[in-house]
Amino acid sequence: MKALSFIIFCFIDLLFHFVSGDCSDILKSGVSEDGVYSVFPTHDPNGFMVYCDMSTDGGGWTVIQRREDGSVNFFRGWEAYRDGFGTTTGEHWLGLQRIYSLTRSGGFELRIDMADFDNATAFAHYSEFSVGRDSVNPEEDGYPLTVDGYSGTAGDSLLKHSGMRFTTKDRDQDQSENNCAAYYQGAWWYRNCHTSNLNGQYLRGGHASYADGVEWSSWTGWQYSLQSTEMKIRPRRES
Repeated sequence: MKALSFIIFCFIDLLFHFVSGDCSDILKSGVSEDGVYSVFPTHDPNGFMVYCDMSTDGGGWTVIQRREDGSVNFFRGWEAYRDGFGTTTGEHWLGLQRIYSLTRSGGFELRIDMADFDNATAFAHYSEFSVGRDSVNPEEDGYPLTVDGYSGTAGDSLLKHSGMRFTTKDRDQDQSENNCAAYYQGAWWYRNCHTSNLNGQYLRGGHASYADGVEWSSWTGWQYSLQSTEMKIRPRRES
């Protein structure tokens, strides 16, 4: 029985290798449970593990970032943000290179779900999202963000960052005289400097410092650090 179970597991894993470029492909194959799955994007045939949200707004979302309890340190350097860190079932950042592998050809949408400490929730949806689109060497190019087409209930706090390269405390690629990541204790596609800072410090609600928490300014302002955020992507669905 154990041998049969192992054979079935290997068969399913092999099947996913051929059909699952992202979580939307896994959903199409008939799997509808939220959870951790292997995906094999065209440009990363070795694959990697992701968390799939199969329930929100039709499902098929590949989670690329999650904050929920402050258990993971997000004030990290370039290599950590390039390669990813955290726990797939909990707080984590998928990694710029993996996000690039998923979105480099374009055609993806982004949804960000967020909650404050009073149980209020909001979301921001962008009909166009990619990282390093059309880059031959995305790391050298700084994994630039492309985002457009906002809708939702949280207000738009990301469009200002479109076109910007990613900045960490040890790699300054923003347009400010200071390193925005070091100054605002995060890592993001900063311009000069930000209207959102979802990789900032986990400061648990209202705080005296300015704009250095898990911030989404159009919803909760510059001095409120959110309780939870989840960034997720899927191939754009035509309306």
